[in-house]
Amino acid sequence: MATLEQIIDEARALSPAEKGKLRQALDRELEQEVERIQPTPRDNGDERMRAQRMDWLKSHREEYGGQYVVLDGDQLLAVGPKYRVAKEKAVAAGKANAFVTYLPKPDEIGEMGGWV
Repeated sequence: MATLEQIIDEARALSPAEKGKLRQALDRELEQEVERIQPTPRDNGDERMRAQRMDWLKSHREEYGGQYVVLDGDQLLAVGPKYRVAKEKAVAAGKANAFVTYLPKPDEIGEMGGWV
């Protein structure tokens, strides 16, 4: 079995094109090894989408507070006085899986039922 020093000496004798191919092969090998040891997080956009929604909700609370809003990212698709109405509008717009939520008024206080 060759030692690392022997392999390096042999690599020095390669042509520039062969050195480039060797480098690419070693880089791919190293990337695979790093991923196997420490997988990189996959960004499926969920966190970015959530941040867009939160920003939109904060900035439009005055305008749409007290209603249900339907969002596609940070784009308003529909508004309704009840969840069912807003959801139906989303479905009619071809966005059955759009985000629907109640947007409280700025001065509205949330209540939890069942607490005395």
